[in-house]
Amino acid sequence: MILPVDLLRRSDALAQDFPIEDLHCYNLPFGALGFVSHVLTYYTIVCLWYGRKPLWPFKKLNNSKFDLVLGSVGVGLCIVMSLITIINCKNIWQLLLIAIWKLSMSLLSGLTALHVAIMVFNNPEHDLIKTHHSAWWIALYVPGMLAGMIGLMNLVVKVADQTPELLSLTIAFYCVVGAALIVTIVYSLAVLWLGGGAPMKVLGTGCLITIASFVVLSAFYSDWALGIMLDSLLGTPSGDNSGLYWTYFIAKRLTLFSL
Repeated sequence: MILPVDLLRRSDALAQDFPIEDLHCYNLPFGALGFVSHVLTYYTIVCLWYGRKPLWPFKKLNNSKFDLVLGSVGVGLCIVMSLITIINCKNIWQLLLIAIWKLSMSLLSGLTALHVAIMVFNNPEHDLIKTHHSAWWIALYVPGMLAGMIGLMNLVVKVADQTPELLSLTIAFYCVVGAALIVTIVYSLAVLWLGGGAPMKVLGTGCLITIASFVVLSAFYSDWALGIMLDSLLGTPSGDNSGLYWTYFIAKRLTLFSL
């Protein structure tokens, strides 16, 4: 069950803003299962960027129409499942934005797989293939991620003061992300003071690392934050939503079998 009644009784703000039945609209992976899903998604994307087989990264991808089918079916199913969740969550804009975020993640994974598969398919001689160019699909993911974080943080603010675990998780997340920026600023000032380096270059690199950390870790943060708020750290779906949930979960794994 996604959200037991006793959790809502602990949070007057959440109970006042969201009817219990409306909170059952979210049927995408979260909690531990969402965390595992995102780990596998990131791993698959990185392998594809380097033109490697996700199941056997020591070998390069081959020229195969099978990968085109996997990418097409995977991204198609994920889009459908995400759109169903978006429509179901129309009454809770925060969950709707989070569902849009997950849709953008699915598009990043699926379109990356399709892009790489097309490049490999069009290059049967196995000449140098710049598969890392598919990383530009991140530009499609970032707006969805930012929108999703806005929705997620709105929920977090409502219940964090009554949920110590969520507050601790949120503080830890922003401390980890902020640590990179703090180290960068200190190091840049040291280089500027002592000389012998390029402080602006160091600062620019550090800012990019900080942004990258936020983009990557925010997905993991959302999994555990939703798990805590929905009182299901494992992230198992309710009976009514299990079909959509597992269809989405499996669809996102299809690109893992790219050949």
